[in-house]
Amino acid sequence: MRETVRSVKEECTGCGACAVICPKQAISMRPDEEGFLYPKVDQTLCISCDLCEKRCPAGSTYPEYHPLRLAMQNKDEAIRKKSSSGGVFTALARSILDQGGVVFGASFDGTLRVEHVGAFEETELAGMRGSKYVQSDATDAIGNAVSLLKKDIPVLFSGTPCQISGLLAALNGRYTEKLLTVDIVCHGVPSPGVFASYLKALEKESGKRVTAYTFRDKRLGWKNFSAVAVFEDGTEHTGTQRDEPFLYGFLQNLYLRPSCHICTQMRGDHHPSDITLADLWAAEKVCADRDDDTGLSYVTANTKKGRRALEALNLIAFPVEQTPEMEQYNQGLLCAPKPHRKRKAFFKRYKTHGFEPERVMKMLAGPGKAERIVKRMLHLPAGAARRMKTFFD
Repeated sequence: MRETVRSVKEECTGCGACAVICPKQAISMRPDEEGFLYPKVDQTLCISCDLCEKRCPAGSTYPEYHPLRLAMQNKDEAIRKKSSSGGVFTALARSILDQGGVVFGASFDGTLRVEHVGAFEETELAGMRGSKYVQSDATDAIGNAVSLLKKDIPVLFSGTPCQISGLLAALNGRYTEKLLTVDIVCHGVPSPGVFASYLKALEKESGKRVTAYTFRDKRLGWKNFSAVAVFEDGTEHTGTQRDEPFLYGFLQNLYLRPSCHICTQMRGDHHPSDITLADLWAAEKVCADRDDDTGLSYVTANTKKGRRALEALNLIAFPVEQTPEMEQYNQGLLCAPKPHRKRKAFFKRYKTHGFEPERVMKMLAGPGKAERIVKRMLHLPAGAARRMKTFFD
């Protein structure tokens, strides 16, 4: 009897498709010691059909396509300010809602846990806007999306490439006529457990409960985005990409899911979705006349369906080329993130101490002057090292 789905744990993306696919509901998603969700099989229910493993999308690759590459921006500045980049997701979502459809995306729940939810009207889109630098639980959303598509109800499903792959695996090629999939150029997903521990650290330090969190606040601009935690009394904890501990650790790949480092589902011209969204970093070099620092999206239409959906939008749009400048500033387009060299050390201590903001910042800081001198001495030839030792003695 099986205990899990993938024999190699590091290959599991945590998409939750296996739990949806299982005909006996024998699979549930449970957190491991790093705080990531993995499938757990109830052996009393499992019938050894192996359907979970056969249709598991982990490690899948997709055919190369020749996408339509666009820079896009919502004309409504208020929408752009609430969005991570150019506000394209909101426009796509509105088009599906206008068709009587349902939009799925990542949102915070009441406890600041990130999960995929469905929006049936525009007022429910607000929580889906903006990046969530935590892996969301998409299991229920995938199951709900499948049920809606079986009833011929239009669905827009947005998420990471592996979550889109999970939905497609659950559908197994069926009921996709009214499905529009949108993925993101993903830097990798941090541990939900680590983020929850970080919030506890903020609450312990402040003595106040955190009631809201934003990963991509644009008060300092689109490029120099900030992370903002709002406490129950309305006060805030803010930080930039360089001094906000959780955000900095995420950008340094300190606590990404192991599968992110071997990702095969989004690199180059290989995506499972109809449309791919990203920030158009290096906009000042690629299209300086459009760069107003309120957000500009890099969008690719990967399928004919995706192209038709984008053509129907009333947005600012113009074609762009994947130039060397773009590749330099948008590494997520090309390669999977490498794990930080201190990842193991972080999780070893995290298991007993939780998230320690000051320690994380110290861990990620560059070596001090004394440490640099010692490292240089260790690489000196033996004779030179002896002369240095004599000098200091």
